[in-house]
Amino acid sequence: MSAPLPSITVPRCTRCSGKLAYEGRPCHLCLSPASFAVAKGFARDIKGAQRTREAKLPRFAQPLAVRGKQARLPRGERMIATLRIVGRWTWNSLAIAAGIHVVAVLFAMFLREDIEKLIININKAEIQDRVAIADTPAPQPEETPAPFLEKTDDELIMPDRIDESVLDDVGTPEYVAPPDERIYAPEPQVAPPRPAPPSAFPSRLPQNAQGLGGGQPEPVRRPPTGAGLFKNRQGSSRAAAVRRYGGGDDTEEAVNLGLEYLARQQGSDGSWDPNKGFETPPTWAARNNGYRGSITALCTLPFLAAGHSPDEGKYATNVRRAINWLMKRQDSSGYISYAATGDMYTHCVATLALCEAYGMTRDKEIGKSAERALRFLERSQGSKGGWDYNGYITSSGSGAAMANERNDASITGWAVLAFKSAKSVGIKVNDRTWSQMIELYDKLSLGNGETYYADAAYGRLSGTRRGIGMVGVGLTSRVILGDERFDKRNAAAEELLLKDPPAWDKFFEPTYDSVTPNFHTFYGLYYGTLGVFLRNGGDGLAWTQFNRAMKETLLPNQKRSGQRRGSWPGVDTWIGPIMGDLYSTACSVLCLEVYYRYNPTHRPDSDVPVVESDPANGDEAIKPRPQPQTTPAGPAERSRALRALVHEKGQGAVGELLKALNDEASSVRSTALNELAKLKAKDAAPTVAAMLGQPGNEALRFTIVDALGRLGDRSVHPSLTRLLSDPDESMQQAARSALKSLADGKDFGTNKRAWTDWFNRNA
Repeated sequence: MSAPLPSITVPRCTRCSGKLAYEGRPCHLCLSPASFAVAKGFARDIKGAQRTREAKLPRFAQPLAVRGKQARLPRGERMIATLRIVGRWTWNSLAIAAGIHVVAVLFAMFLREDIEKLIININKAEIQDRVAIADTPAPQPEETPAPFLEKTDDELIMPDRIDESVLDDVGTPEYVAPPDERIYAPEPQVAPPRPAPPSAFPSRLPQNAQGLGGGQPEPVRRPPTGAGLFKNRQGSSRAAAVRRYGGGDDTEEAVNLGLEYLARQQGSDGSWDPNKGFETPPTWAARNNGYRGSITALCTLPFLAAGHSPDEGKYATNVRRAINWLMKRQDSSGYISYAATGDMYTHCVATLALCEAYGMTRDKEIGKSAERALRFLERSQGSKGGWDYNGYITSSGSGAAMANERNDASITGWAVLAFKSAKSVGIKVNDRTWSQMIELYDKLSLGNGETYYADAAYGRLSGTRRGIGMVGVGLTSRVILGDERFDKRNAAAEELLLKDPPAWDKFFEPTYDSVTPNFHTFYGLYYGTLGVFLRNGGDGLAWTQFNRAMKETLLPNQKRSGQRRGSWPGVDTWIGPIMGDLYSTACSVLCLEVYYRYNPTHRPDSDVPVVESDPANGDEAIKPRPQPQTTPAGPAERSRALRALVHEKGQGAVGELLKALNDEASSVRSTALNELAKLKAKDAAPTVAAMLGQPGNEALRFTIVDALGRLGDRSVHPSLTRLLSDPDESMQQAARSALKSLADGKDFGTNKRAWTDWFNRNA
């Protein structure tokens, strides 16, 4: 009996009972062993050994739960999946909402000014409607006598009633109120013998026509922005001043680019970091060099000069931040400094900026800060009339203290500008302070037009240093303090500036030591431009020549591309390496704003109407006390009278102009020459030609030669031809230019025989 054959058992899948080729191989039907990931009732993700990507689980092999679509994920996994979906939509929603809010905020920032104007207009309309519906007038308050208050030296009389004056056109005589006009003004106050402490603001405000030479002005409530000293800084007055005084579209474009650069460089706190003024900062500029205060005050001035105040103009935000930064640097004594350093440059320039900002805004807080700064200047003035680098009272007046006292003409120059601006915006200035500044410049000014740097040395800096920079400082200060007293020295200083005019190449001349520096700097150019402009009122040959040289120096050398677009590189070898292009750009922009920065129309203190009283309630009419009619005594007044006479009579004023050619003041003679040349008064040519040989007219030679060329009388050609061999090359060029004008453009150079032959044939 044969043994039974072994039975063959076919291996089957434990899940679907399908036949297997051999054990250990996954089922070809259900791919067992495998794991299923069930989603929404379907086996979505199957992971098994050696499973191919294309393999699919047939329906009959699916578990009943899956096949019947009843399978669900565990509750915990379902919650996690739900949170993921909700979280994804939540974050997307938040991101979309944040983007919408950012766009809305940016849109609101661009429309902020329009929205503010709309709100203001709506408020005005509501106020007008409320006023309009009033049926009966408000009851008049009962008159009560004002209490008698004893006046003290530190009081400033506050006006309650005002006179609204209109702006004069540029160059026209100042506005004079009609005799029957009611003017309300305070009683004139005599300056106290000692500096007065700060008083309540506002003080007496400037008259609209107030010029640079004015003192305590007539009161007004709120003059139009730009009135008085700053009347030409905005609008049509600015455009007219640019045309009249020698500017143009090129200078205005350069100013706008310069302001744009300075605005970009300003820090978020309102200050300017001097280290940012270097394209390649030197090693020492990596730290705080201590000049942040002075450079911030200096960079604020160009914005104010262009009519941008803390509450008006394209750069109002920049100016507001700068003024606030300066005010925060002021201590309880009124002193403005940076990092507790004793730097009177910072204080003087900052005081000037605060006074100008107050004059343009009438902001009480700025006014209080400006007056406190001014009072500190008065208290810290040296017994000889000036200030030193350190901000403290320099002398007690004793002999030993006075011997150690130092008075710096450069620092004092900024103080003069600050005091002049303060007087013009209505801040009271001590007469003694003003007179002592006059005495100081009288001692430091030389007969040849130069000015000593100081009356004592400062370390290695000699007090007797002179140079083209100090010539400009002295000229500007003396013109403001009193052009009549310093007329001869101012004429000599002007001649020095014209003999050595500004030129870009001169800035690169080396500075070998601190005793004899190169004074051809942006600082010297700033003061020279301002001094020549103010002395000539923006008119005449001297200003024309200097203005041309100034523009030829600055306009071609402003950067017009790159990150420093709008700046001037600090190339001068004296101050440039310390202050960088923030200093050079600020000074350059101020030079190109000279046409409208200050109103050059002088108006002396004696022209201010004097009133009898100032009632506290303001109800009583105040009439001005009649002033005696006298002949103008000062050169500025006589010059202005000549211009007004020519404007009124034309050729009928020639007689008075000829008389003025013998005036004791060279500025008056210069005005008469220019007016005669404008009138083409040929009959005056012989008299003008005779002035070339008269003593006392040496400083007017260029003006005389220019006038001879413009008068149009060819009979004076011998006088001009002789000047072609003058030792001064500048005089040769002036004579040649005058001969060309008389010869209708013909030019024979310096060939005197050719000129003589031509005029003999064409007399």
